[in-house]
Amino acid sequence: MNTQLIADAVRNSRSSDEATVWDSLFAFWFRRLVYTQIWEDPEADMAALQLKPGSSIVTISSGGCNALSYLAAKPAHVYAVDLNEAHLSLLKLKLAGLRALPSYQDFWTFFGEGNSKANAQLYRDRLRPYLDEEARGYWDERTFFGVGRPRYSYFTDGFYRHGALGRFIGFGHMIAKVAGVDLDALLKCEAGSPKRKQALEKLHSVYHSWFAKLLTRTPALVFSLGIPPQQRTLLAGDQPLNEVLYQRTMALIDVHPNANNYFAWQALSRSYVGPGDTCLPPYLQESRYADTSSRAALVTPVHANLRVFIESLPARAIDAVVLLDSQDWMAPDEIRALWDAIDRAGNDGIRVIFRTAGAESPLEEEIHAPLRQTWQRDVERSALGHAQDRSGIYGGFHLYKRKQ
Repeated sequence: MNTQLIADAVRNSRSSDEATVWDSLFAFWFRRLVYTQIWEDPEADMAALQLKPGSSIVTISSGGCNALSYLAAKPAHVYAVDLNEAHLSLLKLKLAGLRALPSYQDFWTFFGEGNSKANAQLYRDRLRPYLDEEARGYWDERTFFGVGRPRYSYFTDGFYRHGALGRFIGFGHMIAKVAGVDLDALLKCEAGSPKRKQALEKLHSVYHSWFAKLLTRTPALVFSLGIPPQQRTLLAGDQPLNEVLYQRTMALIDVHPNANNYFAWQALSRSYVGPGDTCLPPYLQESRYADTSSRAALVTPVHANLRVFIESLPARAIDAVVLLDSQDWMAPDEIRALWDAIDRAGNDGIRVIFRTAGAESPLEEEIHAPLRQTWQRDVERSALGHAQDRSGIYGGFHLYKRKQ
């Protein structure tokens, strides 16, 4: 069922005549664990949504980081919806940790560091009993990438080195090492320092080498970034893909201070900086742990198509929707159906945010002029959200509100 839901979503982005073997390959690839960490900034999300206590939120789950981080806004409910059961299993494991581990240090050791042999026993004794059958089966399964070890062993040898994206970043680190790019200098040296300047120059050379140009011509490259074939086209636009990826990397590591940008740490070290709240997602922050764990029951994982789930909700039931970049996958009729469902299920003050691979919002296209009779893009707050998003990997951030 997991593969079929993803395959249907990928097909929705193209007509049957346009669908290619790459679509089928992506659907197969994306059923696995892609993101060990979500790559949208929850602080930017909450600033844009201006969530009031008691809000009901629907979000795409991905790795669950943001669904849990939204608990800082004291919502009434967070529905975390996803097509990918691997990502939902990760969210369920985090929820199990919040329920079973009264000690922040244990939670940090398991989910923050993810690099202790003791985590295997912690999983078996403390977390596994809180999992449902599907999540338990996922984490207990022995895998090829784990050389026959169960998936929960990912947390014993560097969790953030696993997943499709984690392995892809590791491949990038290998190329950087061969090319002499000092990733440690990029991460830790002050802006303008000689070592960091030298590392940036070498990084530029790598991205603009013949090898990078050749590599980025293959759609399979961006599968590991969780980017389907249709979104690859939106990402590149009229520029070479290697140049676009270089620009996004620079937005990630050279705009916001790395001292409080945990996305840069994940990109350059596949780890977090360590205990201390200034460089962690909200759900991993020690100062919020008691509040986050006390509200864990407010998060409901849902394995479903997002539109179908929203259609199942009562009218005027939700206050905020977070679409991530899902519309980059969708055909125009699917986008219209999604926004019609949001219109019915959302209250009068509902806010909707999403990212796009390119700069433009799909709702501003002429084909969606009827939707703009109901929905209006907040230009100022959209620009602010894009500027505040420390991950820097998207071309656009968009906030829409119902017209009054």
